[in-house]
Amino acid sequence: MFWSKTLKLAGLTSLMMFTTAQAATFDKPETDIKYRQSALTMIAINFSDMADMVKGKKEWNDETFQLRSEQLAQLIPMAQHGFSASDSQTGDTKAKAAIWTDADGFAAKFSQFNKDALYLATVAKEGNRGQIKKAFGQTAKNCKSCHSDYKLK
Repeated sequence: MFWSKTLKLAGLTSLMMFTTAQAATFDKPETDIKYRQSALTMIAINFSDMADMVKGKKEWNDETFQLRSEQLAQLIPMAQHGFSASDSQTGDTKAKAAIWTDADGFAAKFSQFNKDALYLATVAKEGNRGQIKKAFGQTAKNCKSCHSDYKLK
Protein backbone atom coordinates (compact mmCIF):
# COMPACT_ATOMS: atom_id res chain seq x y z
CA MET A 1 0.00 0.00 0.00
CA PHE A 2 2.82 2.40 0.92
CA TRP A 3 4.64 1.79 -2.36
CA SER A 4 1.40 2.13 -4.28
CA LYS A 5 0.92 5.62 -2.85
CA THR A 6 4.55 6.47 -3.51
CA LEU A 7 4.32 5.32 -7.13
CA LYS A 8 1.15 7.37 -7.64
CA LEU A 9 2.90 10.43 -6.26
CA ALA A 10 5.94 9.75 -8.44
CA GLY A 11 3.68 9.59 -11.49
CA LEU A 12 2.03 12.84 -10.51
CA THR A 13 5.44 14.42 -10.04
CA SER A 14 6.56 13.31 -13.48
CA LEU A 15 3.43 14.80 -14.98
CA MET A 16 3.92 18.04 -13.07
CA MET A 17 7.56 18.27 -14.09
CA PHE A 18 6.74 17.53 -17.74
CA THR A 19 4.01 20.16 -17.70
CA THR A 20 6.37 22.63 -16.05
CA ALA A 21 9.10 21.91 -18.60
CA GLN A 22 6.64 22.51 -21.43
CA ALA A 23 5.42 25.82 -20.03
CA ALA A 24 6.72 29.02 -21.57
CA THR A 25 9.02 31.31 -19.68
CA PHE A 26 7.88 34.80 -18.84
CA ASP A 27 8.44 37.78 -21.13
CA LYS A 28 10.99 39.46 -18.88
CA PRO A 29 13.91 37.93 -16.96
CA GLU A 30 12.84 39.98 -13.91
CA THR A 31 9.51 38.15 -13.90
CA ASP A 32 11.24 34.74 -13.92
CA ILE A 33 13.34 35.89 -10.98
CA LYS A 34 10.35 37.19 -9.01
CA TYR A 35 8.39 34.03 -9.79
CA ARG A 36 11.07 31.64 -8.54
CA GLN A 37 11.93 33.81 -5.55
CA SER A 38 8.27 33.84 -4.53
CA ALA A 39 8.03 30.05 -4.79
CA LEU A 40 11.35 29.62 -2.94
CA THR A 41 10.13 31.95 -0.18
CA MET A 42 7.01 29.83 0.26
CA ILE A 43 9.18 26.69 0.27
CA ALA A 44 11.35 28.22 3.00
CA ILE A 45 8.33 29.18 5.12
CA ASN A 46 6.81 25.69 4.90
CA PHE A 47 10.19 24.06 5.48
CA SER A 48 10.96 26.26 8.49
CA ASP A 49 7.64 25.43 10.14
CA MET A 50 8.29 21.70 9.73
CA ALA A 51 11.89 22.09 10.95
CA ASP A 52 10.67 23.81 14.11
CA MET A 53 8.39 20.84 14.81
CA VAL A 54 11.13 18.30 14.08
CA LYS A 55 13.58 20.15 16.35
CA GLY A 56 11.03 20.56 19.14
CA LYS A 57 11.04 24.35 18.90
CA LYS A 58 7.32 24.26 18.15
CA GLU A 59 4.62 21.89 19.36
CA TRP A 60 4.13 19.01 16.95
CA ASN A 61 0.89 19.12 14.99
CA ASP A 62 0.24 16.21 12.61
CA GLU A 63 -2.27 18.14 10.47
CA THR A 64 -0.01 21.16 10.11
CA PHE A 65 3.03 19.04 9.30
CA GLN A 66 1.05 17.13 6.70
CA LEU A 67 -0.21 20.36 5.12
CA ARG A 68 3.28 21.89 5.05
CA SER A 69 4.78 18.76 3.48
CA GLU A 70 2.07 18.69 0.79
CA GLN A 71 2.60 22.37 0.02
CA LEU A 72 6.35 21.82 -0.19
CA ALA A 73 5.85 19.07 -2.77
CA GLN A 74 3.57 21.32 -4.81
CA LEU A 75 5.89 24.32 -4.72
CA ILE A 76 9.13 22.66 -5.79
CA PRO A 77 8.18 22.21 -9.48
CA MET A 78 6.91 25.79 -9.50
CA ALA A 79 10.23 27.10 -8.21
CA GLN A 80 12.12 25.01 -10.74
CA HIS A 81 10.12 26.55 -13.58
CA GLY A 82 11.40 29.97 -12.54
CA PHE A 83 14.92 28.91 -13.51
CA SER A 84 13.97 27.96 -17.07
CA ALA A 85 15.07 31.17 -18.80
CA SER A 86 18.83 31.42 -19.15
CA ASP A 87 18.62 35.22 -19.23
CA SER A 88 17.17 35.24 -15.70
CA GLN A 89 20.60 34.68 -14.17
CA THR A 90 21.33 38.38 -14.03
CA GLY A 91 19.56 40.96 -11.94
CA ASP A 92 18.50 40.80 -8.30
CA THR A 93 19.24 37.12 -7.75
CA LYS A 94 21.51 34.86 -5.73
CA ALA A 95 21.46 32.20 -8.44
CA LYS A 96 24.90 31.02 -9.53
CA ALA A 97 25.66 30.77 -13.24
CA ALA A 98 26.25 27.04 -12.61
CA ILE A 99 22.47 26.59 -12.72
CA TRP A 100 22.66 27.16 -16.46
CA THR A 101 26.16 25.89 -17.19
CA ASP A 102 25.41 22.66 -15.30
CA ALA A 103 21.73 22.49 -16.20
CA ASP A 104 21.63 18.67 -16.06
CA GLY A 105 23.18 18.58 -12.59
CA PHE A 106 20.84 21.30 -11.35
CA ALA A 107 17.79 19.53 -12.80
CA ALA A 108 18.89 16.25 -11.20
CA LYS A 109 19.22 17.88 -7.76
CA PHE A 110 15.85 19.60 -8.10
CA SER A 111 14.29 16.32 -9.23
CA GLN A 112 15.72 14.50 -6.20
CA PHE A 113 14.52 17.28 -3.90
CA ASN A 114 11.04 16.91 -5.38
CA LYS A 115 11.07 13.12 -4.96
CA ASP A 116 12.18 13.52 -1.35
CA ALA A 117 9.42 16.05 -0.70
CA LEU A 118 6.80 13.75 -2.21
CA TYR A 119 8.04 10.90 -0.04
CA LEU A 120 7.92 13.20 2.99
CA ALA A 121 4.31 14.12 2.20
CA THR A 122 3.44 10.42 1.92
CA VAL A 123 5.13 9.56 5.22
CA ALA A 124 3.52 12.56 6.93
CA LYS A 125 0.08 11.16 6.07
CA GLU A 126 0.99 7.89 7.78
CA GLY A 127 1.89 9.72 11.00
CA ASN A 128 4.98 7.76 12.10
CA ARG A 129 7.15 10.52 13.58
CA GLY A 130 10.33 8.47 13.37
CA GLN A 131 9.85 7.96 9.64
CA ILE A 132 8.73 11.56 9.21
CA LYS A 133 11.87 12.90 10.89
CA LYS A 134 14.09 10.63 8.80
CA ALA A 135 12.34 11.69 5.56
CA PHE A 136 12.51 15.33 6.61
CA GLY A 137 16.25 15.01 7.27
CA GLN A 138 16.85 13.56 3.80
CA THR A 139 14.75 16.30 2.18
CA ALA A 140 16.65 18.97 4.12
CA LYS A 141 19.99 17.43 3.15
CA ASN A 142 19.14 17.61 -0.55
CA CYS A 143 17.79 21.13 -0.22
CA LYS A 144 21.04 22.25 1.40
CA SER A 145 23.21 20.52 -1.21
CA CYS A 146 21.55 22.52 -3.95
CA HIS A 147 22.16 25.75 -2.03
CA SER A 148 25.83 24.85 -1.65
CA ASP A 149 26.30 24.25 -5.38
CA TYR A 150 23.92 26.71 -6.99
CA LYS A 151 23.24 29.65 -4.66
CA LEU A 152 25.45 32.64 -3.94
CA LYS A 153 25.87 33.42 -0.25
